[in-house]
Amino acid sequence: MSRPARHPHRRWMLATALVVASCCPSASNPPIAAEPAAAAADGTATPPGQAELDAAIDVKIGARSLNDYDRVLKHCRRAIELGLDADSKKFAEELYTGTLVDRAGLLVDVIYGSKPPDPQWPRMRALALGDLAEILARDPELGQAHLMVARLEALPRGDRERARTAARKAIDLLGDDMLQQARAFIVLGSLEDDAAERKKHYDRAVELAPRDADVRRTRGLALLVTGDPAEACDDLAAALDEEPEDASLHEAFGMACLMNDRLDDAEEAFDRAIELDPESAGAHAYRGRLHAVRGDLEKALADIDRAIELDPTDTSTFVLRARVRQQAGDETEAFEDIESVLGGDPGNLEALELRGLILADKGDYSAAIRDFRRLVAKNPDNAGVVSQLGMLYLMARQPREAIRRFTRALEIDENHFPSRRGRSDARISIGDHAEARADLERALEARPDDTGVLNNLAWLLATSPDDALRDGTRAIELATKACEETEWNEAHIISTLAAGYAETGDFETARKYSRQSVEKSDPEAGVREQLENELASYERSEPWRERQEMQEEPLEGDAAREAEPAGANATTEAPRRPFDDD
Repeated sequence: MSRPARHPHRRWMLATALVVASCCPSASNPPIAAEPAAAAADGTATPPGQAELDAAIDVKIGARSLNDYDRVLKHCRRAIELGLDADSKKFAEELYTGTLVDRAGLLVDVIYGSKPPDPQWPRMRALALGDLAEILARDPELGQAHLMVARLEALPRGDRERARTAARKAIDLLGDDMLQQARAFIVLGSLEDDAAERKKHYDRAVELAPRDADVRRTRGLALLVTGDPAEACDDLAAALDEEPEDASLHEAFGMACLMNDRLDDAEEAFDRAIELDPESAGAHAYRGRLHAVRGDLEKALADIDRAIELDPTDTSTFVLRARVRQQAGDETEAFEDIESVLGGDPGNLEALELRGLILADKGDYSAAIRDFRRLVAKNPDNAGVVSQLGMLYLMARQPREAIRRFTRALEIDENHFPSRRGRSDARISIGDHAEARADLERALEARPDDTGVLNNLAWLLATSPDDALRDGTRAIELATKACEETEWNEAHIISTLAAGYAETGDFETARKYSRQSVEKSDPEAGVREQLENELASYERSEPWRERQEMQEEPLEGDAAREAEPAGANATTEAPRRPFDDD
C-alpha cells in the first residue's frame, strides 16, 4: 500500500492562517460572554467570536497532534457560536473543515505508517471515518476526503464496495492531481480479486505517477505475488531510485532478485537492508534463504537464527530453519522446529507440508499421507497439493488411490504436468497401458524433452503385451532422444532403446545396447538382475514383454480410510519403470 496522501488543505490553510493572523488584530483576553464587543482601532466593533478565531489560528499554526487539532476545532465552533462577520465566519468554516481533513489525514498516516500495525488502528479508522463523514457533509466534492475514505474502507473488515465507490469518486474529483489519482487506482487494484484486473489498475497508477516510490513499490510487490519477478525488479528498482535509504524497499528488491535468480543483486540488497535496519528480522531471514539456495548452510543458519532472535513470533522463519536443517542432514533438529510450530499452530500449512515430506523421505508414508490429507482438506482446489498427495499414495503402493488424486488435480488444472506424469506412472503400475499412453502423450506435448516421459512412453511402445499399442520404430526414436538428453549415462534408458530395437526385430542392435545397459548399471542395485534377464531374452532373439500389476499394501490409521482395496489380480511383482527413471 502507498503511504497516505499529502493534504493540500494543510499548506493552504497554514498560509491563509498566517495572513489572517497578521491582518486581524486580536484583543487581549477578550470576553466570550454576551458582553459588548471591543472596539477596533478604527472605531468599528470587533465581532464577539474573533478572539476565539484568533486562538484557533494560533493553535493551527503549530498543530502537530490530535489534541492540537481538537483545540482548533473547539475554538472554531466557539467563534461561530459567539458570532463573526461574514468574511470571518466563512474563514472559520473553512478552517474547521481543513482541520478535520488534517486530523483525518493524521490518523490515516498513523494507520498506514505503523510497522507493525498499531493495535489501536480499528479505533483510529473509526475516528477518521467520523471526521470524513462530517467533511463530506460540508463539502461532498472534496476528492481528497473521498480518497481517504477509500483507503480506510479498503483495510481489513472495511466496506469494500464503499471503498470502490469512494475511489472512483476521488478519481473523478481530483482533476489534474495525478499523484492522488494514482493512489486512488492503487486502492481499486487492492480491491480486485482478479489478477489481470488488479494489474490494470496498478498499471494506470504507474502511468500517472511513474516516479512515486509507493506506487512503484505496490505494483512491484503485486508482481512478486503473481510470479513476475523480472517486472517486479524493475518497479522496485525505480522505487529505490526515489527512496534509496528505505530499508524495506531494499528488502523487497532483494526478494524480487532472489525469485529472478539474480543472486548477487539479491545479496547486495539484503546486505544494504540490514545495514540500514540491523533489527530487520525479514531481511535476515531472506538473506538466510539466499545462503541456503547457494548451499552455504552455515551462513544460512546464522542469519535465520538472528531472524528468530529478532522476531520469535514468526513461525515461517522456524519452518525455514527446519528446511535448512533438513538440508544439512539434521533431521532431529528439523523435527524439533516443526513440532514447535505445530504445537502452537496445529494447522500450519508450511509445517505440515515439510513434516509430510520428511516423513516420506524416511519411508513413513502412512504418517506423510495423514499430513498431506490435512493439507488437501484446507486446500481442496490446489492442484499441486492434491498431486503431492497422489504421489505419496503411489510411493505407498496404493496406485488406484493415487490415480484418484491425480485425476482430481487434473480436474483442477488439466495442464498440471506432475499430475499427468504421476497418473501415467500409476496406470503403468496396474497394467493399464492404453490410459497410461494417453497420459504420456499429453505429457510429451507439454514437455517434449522430459527424459522420464520419453523413456516411459518408449518402454510402453516397445514392451507392452497389447499388440495394437506397440510401435517399435517410434520407441527407438523416443528412447534415442532420451539417451542423448542424459548423455548415454542412464542404464535403464539405454535398456529401453534396446527393447525398441528388439521390437523391430533388430536383435543384434538390441543385444549391443542391452549389454551397454548392464555395464552401466550398479551391480548392487536391484535393477541389474532385470537388465540381465532382458539381455538373455534378446540373445534368444525374443522381444521383451512387460505388464506390471502392483500389489497394493495396507496403510496405517487415518491414512487408510480413503484408500481403495487392492485389485483382484494383484501380484507381488516389483515395479521398475515408473520409479527408476528420475
